[in-house]
Amino acid sequence: MTHPKAKGQVARARASITIVDVARLAGVNPSTVSRALSGSPAVTPQTRARIAEIARESGYVANHNARMLRSRKSNQILVIVPNIAAFSHPDVILGIEEALEEHNIGVIVGSTKGSEEREVALARQLITGTADGLILLNGRLPSELGELPQYTRRIVAISRPIANPAIAFVGIDNEKAAIEATQYLLSLGRSRILHMAGPEQGPIFTARAQGYRNAMRQAGLHEHSEVQHLCLFDISAGREAMRSILSRRHLPDAILCASDELAFGAIQVAKEHRIKVPEQIAFIGFAQSSGERSLQSAADDDFYPAKTAWIPRSANAVAPDWWRSCDSRGAALAL
Repeated sequence: MTHPKAKGQVARARASITIVDVARLAGVNPSTVSRALSGSPAVTPQTRARIAEIARESGYVANHNARMLRSRKSNQILVIVPNIAAFSHPDVILGIEEALEEHNIGVIVGSTKGSEEREVALARQLITGTADGLILLNGRLPSELGELPQYTRRIVAISRPIANPAIAFVGIDNEKAAIEATQYLLSLGRSRILHMAGPEQGPIFTARAQGYRNAMRQAGLHEHSEVQHLCLFDISAGREAMRSILSRRHLPDAILCASDELAFGAIQVAKEHRIKVPEQIAFIGFAQSSGERSLQSAADDDFYPAKTAWIPRSANAVAPDWWRSCDSRGAALAL
């Protein structure tokens, strides 16, 4: 058994190992050690592997702060989300992490929780150098960055576009996706299709509503189209909207929901009122998530694995979007 004091001495000895010591043991210059441990292609794979082994055996730990000062890079990207618990965000963040890991870049995730003050505080990490870049999932450019155009090339918006043409955007054709979703419901013989939309001032929800209207007009059902713009697009908003819909004398036979959360809440209430889903009312939710289990438990039907619907490459980037539906057999399908 190793005495605690001896353990402490070993730890201190390991902590005192410097890059110069590793270089001496490897028979190379300290600059070569630095490049090797950062994965530089300027060092041969064999030398990188030998230096990494020596560093591991000697207990050397690279000084991240010192490396940051030399390179002026933190090798970290900040991702700002409005709500970490939203259905879509875990999948998006996981995809970002997987892509950046290939380049030895870390990810910092910050949730604004609807606070502009918190949003600005998070964004300052780009200004201070704590993060090299910024990915926005909240559809807003922090006010402080709006006054600093030199940072726009380091910012990318996902899903929700920013009202600034200088900022790259990764998204889908929401209008086209809504047309296809509505046409799918029409192909099932549904004609009393209602669109449960998000906030009217949101460009994404406006585009989805327009796509729905276009599909209904093309089917000769323009007079029967109905768009309900809701202030929120979460589960509780879906539940409240569905309760209102069920108070009507004539019910829709299908509902196109602008988000998974709305669909989830609406299906819950429908089933609580003994409405058969999808026999009486079929649902489609715009699902920027992989929430199969949640939707399955809400619909209590057979659930088939989802597929990614890729949108052709635009000038900026490519991004997938998910949407699911309940067909005439009660099976949730991803289109």
